Amino acid sequence: MKKGYFALVLHAHLPYIRHPKDPGVMEERWLFEAITECYLPLLSSFEQMVKEGVKFKVTLSLSPSLVSMLNDQLLQKRYLQHVSGLIELAGTEMERNKNNPELRDVTLMYFHRLRELRHTFENDYDCSLILPIQSLQALGVLEVITTCATHGYLPLIMREEAKRAQVQMAIEKHAHNFGRPPAGIWLPECAYVPGLDEVLKEYGIRYFFVETHGINLAFPVPRYGVYAPVYCRSGVAAFGRDPESSRQVWDSHAGYPGDPYYREFYRDIGFDLPLDYLAPYLPGGNIRCDTGLKYYRITGEGVHKEIYQPRVAEQTAAADAADFARRRMDQMELLSEQMDRKPIIVAPYDAELFGHWWYEGPVWLEHFCRVIDSGKHGIEMITPAAYLARYPDNQVVDLAASSWGEGGYNEVWLNPRNDWIYRHLHRAETTMVDLADLYPQAEGVMRRALNQAARELLLAQSSDWAFIIKTGTAVQYAVHRTSVHINRFNSLTARLTEGHVDETELAEMEKEDNIFPDIDYSIYSRHYRFSHDSRSGKGIGGEKLRVLVLSWEYPPKTVGGLARHVNDLSIAMARLGKNIHVLTCPVVGAAEYELVDGVHVHRVNADAVTATRFMEWVKQLNRAMAELAEDLLSREKFDIIHAHDWLVQEAAIKLQNISKLPLVATIHATEYGRNRGIHTNTQRHIHNLEERLAQSADTVICCSDYMVDEVVRLFSLDGKKVFSIPNGVDPANLGIPKKLVPGVKEPNSEQKNIIFLGRLVPEKGVQVLLEAMAILLQQQQDVRLLVGGVGPYADYLKNRARELGVQDNTDFPGFLQEEQRNYYLRKADVAVFPSLYEPFGIVALEGMAAQVPVIVSDTGGLGGVVAHGIDGYKVPPGRADVLAYYIREILVNPGLARDLTRRAWKKVLTIYDWQHIAVETLEAYHEAMVAFASDSEN
Repeated sequence: MKKGYFALVLHAHLPYIRHPKDPGVMEERWLFEAITECYLPLLSSFEQMVKEGVKFKVTLSLSPSLVSMLNDQLLQKRYLQHVSGLIELAGTEMERNKNNPELRDVTLMYFHRLRELRHTFENDYDCSLILPIQSLQALGVLEVITTCATHGYLPLIMREEAKRAQVQMAIEKHAHNFGRPPAGIWLPECAYVPGLDEVLKEYGIRYFFVETHGINLAFPVPRYGVYAPVYCRSGVAAFGRDPESSRQVWDSHAGYPGDPYYREFYRDIGFDLPLDYLAPYLPGGNIRCDTGLKYYRITGEGVHKEIYQPRVAEQTAAADAADFARRRMDQMELLSEQMDRKPIIVAPYDAELFGHWWYEGPVWLEHFCRVIDSGKHGIEMITPAAYLARYPDNQVVDLAASSWGEGGYNEVWLNPRNDWIYRHLHRAETTMVDLADLYPQAEGVMRRALNQAARELLLAQSSDWAFIIKTGTAVQYAVHRTSVHINRFNSLTARLTEGHVDETELAEMEKEDNIFPDIDYSIYSRHYRFSHDSRSGKGIGGEKLRVLVLSWEYPPKTVGGLARHVNDLSIAMARLGKNIHVLTCPVVGAAEYELVDGVHVHRVNADAVTATRFMEWVKQLNRAMAELAEDLLSREKFDIIHAHDWLVQEAAIKLQNISKLPLVATIHATEYGRNRGIHTNTQRHIHNLEERLAQSADTVICCSDYMVDEVVRLFSLDGKKVFSIPNGVDPANLGIPKKLVPGVKEPNSEQKNIIFLGRLVPEKGVQVLLEAMAILLQQQQDVRLLVGGVGPYADYLKNRARELGVQDNTDFPGFLQEEQRNYYLRKADVAVFPSLYEPFGIVALEGMAAQVPVIVSDTGGLGGVVAHGIDGYKVPPGRADVLAYYIREILVNPGLARDLTRRAWKKVLTIYDWQHIAVETLEAYHEAMVAFASDSEN
């Protein structure tokens, strides 16, 4: 009777090593040794068992870097040269050992074995090991999965975009090579941190593996331990490593590989025989290394070693395989008594253990498969995907961070020996992400350079380099490879920034580091996963997504920043191929319907909104909007409703109920925040409208993390349904007009010009700026402040300027038309926004887009727009003395001002570009539709 299942998982990986100009690089032999001692013997065993009808299942993880090398014609050619050299060496050794029967027999074994392996490689496999793997996959005995592109250690990769690039590149290459996407993935070094499963889910991965304590320390405690998979909250399954089967194989002393009759790995003729004799077979003719010809068995811990006896070693491997199977049966007996389902024992190993480190490993593995197939032990070999198909219901837990490295976490890959690499890698990650966003549609040599930069970053991220540096083996090579890839990356990106790429230098890099020839650098874009769905070819929401947008103001009616936000976002969405219909208020001289920049604009009839009192006007607008929308819904099909702020709350909720469509609400600001509390009945009424809209929406969008916290707290929302998506800015709207509108005063070019733009209300903090001006004028007289805007606080501020004695250096021009505002902004030496409360602060972003240094209060959304000392300055709200200090810092340091401006400009072109914000909004739409569908099912 079958007691349970056994999942044998082999992870095959080597770092990408290919030196086309130098065929004598010793580290290239790592691949050749693995092909000879591990990959070919394992494949031969699998094929032999298939021929004999032995039933077995193996999960094989192949790294994309290894697959790339196995497919590389140059390396295939060099392998044939390598193995032919070994055959020649073995023939020479047969002659040398002809008078020593024991050594001669071992040498003869190597000679025949090497010739057979070369024939299989060259004639049966046509020099490509991928072909037999594909065949074994088709027969169903191998489940082939992938790992990250270059085996990057994910917990220490800083940028989410860089993690996704490692995963996406791997999945694309796997699908190309094996005709299907992988069901599972091997996380490099089995290293997991919470949240990684969400990335895997995006790419359709169903399962991965973790070290034992990743399962045992999960919460809640998994009821079956590592003997059944668990689900992460994302729905991706995790399988834990069984410690018993691991220890019995991995442990070189207490485990099977330490048996005295097995071949001694550390005695090789490459170190035992004279250098001049070995020279023709060594790298460079003078570098000692393993040849693979090893004549001795482990024997014992002492120096003395007995000669290797292949037949005895094979008999030992068969006995050890039977013992391993018996122990698994005993384990299954015990587990089956404790579980209400058949357990699964997951035994993951490095594939290179079998044959390279443990020479008899492939023989042991084949004997084990044959023993299990005999049916005597009540065990069935299975793949993780097959087990999930039989047991789809599993416990949901939060996994603990873990890896299978020494110490169980990150210390192998992050320690005093190798920590220096991460400052370079992390800087490169950020640079790559920025470049992908700065040049979204590069062509020609620029595209080639960006693609090569992406390759260099991936190659530098290989976990192998940090591992080698820590363990102290080929340290010089690992340091060299890390440095080369980082230096190449830096050289490419510097030339890209300068606008001149050296094609000769680029061509050399493309020849040297030719991994992933079809790479697309845009996988590093912040928004690639939203605007490109690599699995279906469609963007999130589908190509025909139809959105009904409700906004109380829309150009040409512009009262505040909301109209510009809705207009720019709608245009960006339309450019992505979405059907956007905006419902808004009437405007004198504007048609009730028009198609503007790809956006369908519907205005309610002016006769429907005639009230003079604002709150009554809002009620009329909502009634008219609802009627107009109902008419539209009767003629058009929509997928989602998007309501902007409380002024359209009544219409939004009514339409949500009538149409049965998901609702997204953008809360641009709150009544509580504007007034720093709720003090009147009108404020309380508006607050209640905001609350009802936020609670009714399937997804809520806010313009900053600050606003997310405020909205969640004020309206008791589930934080998971609230998205932080910033406002955007279009630099094209901030061009300098050729001349000023008549009557506007020309800025004094001999003075340092400070500018503020915004409504003149207490929360904008202009009073603090005036106090800072008084301090500043004590230090220098050549400064002038322009306060552009209108509001109920204007008279107070003008009086305050006189009280402070700054009236002669301060202008209050009142309301500025867009052209006037842009002119003054571009002429300013510094733009200051000292708000006491600010949900986002679009004017600060416009200052950055106008390439003017900005100083903002560290409050609300403003604090998230500016990185202090990097692309602007932040000051504590209300601190006039600190504000004055930083204004002067910019005015007297033009070089500093240029650096701040340059970095701010890059941020504008990446994070705050409307096209990027549009695809982030599409993600919010997607989540709203998912939430709506889930609620409908329940």
